Amino acid sequence: MSSGHKRRMEGNNESSRSKRYKAGNESYHFEVGGGEGGSGGNSLNGAGGAGGQGMGASLSLVVETRKATVKNNLRIDLKDLRDAVKHVSQPHNAPHPREDMPSPHRIFYGREVLVDEITSLLATENTSRVCITGVGGMGKTSVALAVAERAIQENIFLKEHIFWVPCVEAKSPDLLRRILYAQLCITAETYDGLEPLIAELDASEQRRLLLLDNFETPWLSSNDSAKVCEILVRLAKLPHIALLVTMTSGFTPGDIEWQHRPLAPLDPTAARDTFKRKYRDAAGGHELVADGPELDELLASIGHIPLAITLTAASGGCLGISPDDLLRDWKEEGTAMMSGNQTRSMDDTIRLSMERGIVKSNPEALELLAILSLLPAGTIGSNLDWWAPVLTSSRRHAAIKTLRIAALIEQDRGPFATSRIFVRPTIQSYMSHQDRIPAEVRNQVHDACYDFVLRHKSIPDDPKFKTDLEALAGEEINIQGLLMEVPDDAPRPNAVDALIAFSLYQSWTKPSTVVASHALEVARAVYNDPHVSDRDTAARRVAAAHQSLGKSLLRLDRYDEARPHFEETAARFKDLPGGPDLHHAGEALMQLLETWMYIDTKPELESLAQEARAHLSHDETDKYHVARGLLGFGHFLRWSRRQDEALETLSAAKVIFEHLGCPASTAKCLRHMARAYARLGRTTEALHIIKDAMENADQSGEVLWMYLTRCAMTRYLILQGSYKEASTIFTQSLPLCQAIGAPLNIAQELELLAYNCAAMMDLPGARVAYEGAQTQFTKIKSTEMGREGVERCSDNLRMLEDMTEMDQNNFSNLIQPYPMY
Repeated sequence: MSSGHKRRMEGNNESSRSKRYKAGNESYHFEVGGGEGGSGGNSLNGAGGAGGQGMGASLSLVVETRKATVKNNLRIDLKDLRDAVKHVSQPHNAPHPREDMPSPHRIFYGREVLVDEITSLLATENTSRVCITGVGGMGKTSVALAVAERAIQENIFLKEHIFWVPCVEAKSPDLLRRILYAQLCITAETYDGLEPLIAELDASEQRRLLLLDNFETPWLSSNDSAKVCEILVRLAKLPHIALLVTMTSGFTPGDIEWQHRPLAPLDPTAARDTFKRKYRDAAGGHELVADGPELDELLASIGHIPLAITLTAASGGCLGISPDDLLRDWKEEGTAMMSGNQTRSMDDTIRLSMERGIVKSNPEALELLAILSLLPAGTIGSNLDWWAPVLTSSRRHAAIKTLRIAALIEQDRGPFATSRIFVRPTIQSYMSHQDRIPAEVRNQVHDACYDFVLRHKSIPDDPKFKTDLEALAGEEINIQGLLMEVPDDAPRPNAVDALIAFSLYQSWTKPSTVVASHALEVARAVYNDPHVSDRDTAARRVAAAHQSLGKSLLRLDRYDEARPHFEETAARFKDLPGGPDLHHAGEALMQLLETWMYIDTKPELESLAQEARAHLSHDETDKYHVARGLLGFGHFLRWSRRQDEALETLSAAKVIFEHLGCPASTAKCLRHMARAYARLGRTTEALHIIKDAMENADQSGEVLWMYLTRCAMTRYLILQGSYKEASTIFTQSLPLCQAIGAPLNIAQELELLAYNCAAMMDLPGARVAYEGAQTQFTKIKSTEMGREGVERCSDNLRMLEDMTEMDQNNFSNLIQPYPMY
């Protein structure tokens, strides 16, 4: 272990060799649960299956201790522990909510021969690039899901080696990458590049199938189709990775040798069966009576296209009208046939559904359809107050009913306030072309987005911070998509402020440089505009954008990149046109100080610490910022190994924060104090303080500090030999480190788990956890902490290989996790 790492945050030269502790006799039991109704999802390591009920089935690791199984002389169940290690290594929800592969559609007629043909193509590597194309609503997804099921039945692919990649929300290369990471269950330090994903796919030994569904969204809707093409081509270059792509198009994507299968309309028999089933569902179980030649004529006139059949049957069933009446409506609307045959244009089908009398008579329905078409993830009923504020509650309800009758939108089951309301992807695509969404509606949705972000803008010490995080998380996909459309030139009012606020939110959840970088670009463009009158506000926004980008880079451990942004932030806040803002400058200097402590190459940092504290404390009547200065300086003192001074300074800050009711900053003070006590060998005092820190962190809702306080508590319990009690903390900290998603956090947590297993004389459990930790450390091997983590885990695994059972002597030879204070 290098001395540089040992000094990184603590300035110490302690050995990483473990202390010797007597192993306890008591053990614990882990229980791992998958998503609702499913087995937890796929992973490249083969964890879980492709099943699941409902969209966005939970990926969270549920590890809980059963009181009935916490008994003396019980060992950890190895299978449960192995599952725990695999699940905690899966990606958290931050990059993108993971979705389980849906089951084959209940209504599936007339495609059996095509399913058999495509399944055979995928069985051989040189024909395993299959693209299913066709107009919207032709049933491409149904075919693809049936192919996946058939491939499992014929043992061409294992169930856990088939990955569904829904692309309907991937309106940019960045979103497409994030969806790929989430669906393939790959955790990376950052999701801004494709290298970790390609590396893991390339390293896999068995054949795998990627089903990229609705690929027309990234291919046809993205502003950078070249980057989308690059992602697809790189996937196609992996010979053992089979690709099955569906897209609304007549052409295949990319420079790839595809097995192209254009999807034809349903045959008349399948079309009749589909219409009658959908009509019966929409009519509340009542059968279609007039199902003779008039139904055949109607189906022929709409081209036997599945979505056209669905829209027509749903309208007919809801209204209780006959095929003759429906056919008369179509003819009165003057529907044009597709050139050369009896199929109808999908655009015409959707347009006719929109122009049906029930929709045309309700202008609010058309407006709501336009609004929902701008939200790729849809929204819940209660949030329509934000997205459609001009519509009263009763008018919104009427509009939703109208759109559902016409089958133009869908609504999940459950209470209206929490059910998701969304537009079908094909209809959303139709609405987005040829200026079908009025400019005033588009501007209103963008303004609603900015207002939503700014109304939920808060910092961790605010009482409403936790609820604000939840609100933003529910609309994150929609918000990011809309914010990335903000132009550099002449953005709408509040657009820059919303960009900065949302990038800060992401720095507290899952850091990303995408939105933060765009925020800086737009802020700079506004500041450089000679026509801007409020120069002070424009300058503040540039400084704040630098700071938000620096925070994300710091959280991503990209210290050398973060440092100049904090330097720029401090300089700009000290040189504002309207006079210096020393509070903001001081916060930036504290963040710069923290960055330098991680880099650990600058010889003298005390002057920087003093300057930051002085700026924060310049107004002695502002107790909050005075305390922030004490907190930052106390952190520096602890890092400098001046523990007694640190404890005095941090105690003074804690008193102020507790009086002001600031749980996040109180938790940070207490955690630094606990670490100082632990460093002095006063573990009992450290444990008492870290419990208080954990309660404050939970109250704040800041996930990182909820995890860090529990991680510290685990270390102190292990130091005291309280291994059984430490095991109960893992049930809380494992899901939290997964939520953070950083490989370093997961690696450190699994290494602690492995060491605790060894202390409890569980040799198999220790091996499994060390293997998981080693895998995660390898992902960040470019950093010193990653390299040293790999070395520790490798050394410990080599020792464990030669053991037949764990005993106290063997345990004492293991290398202790770092740090342990």
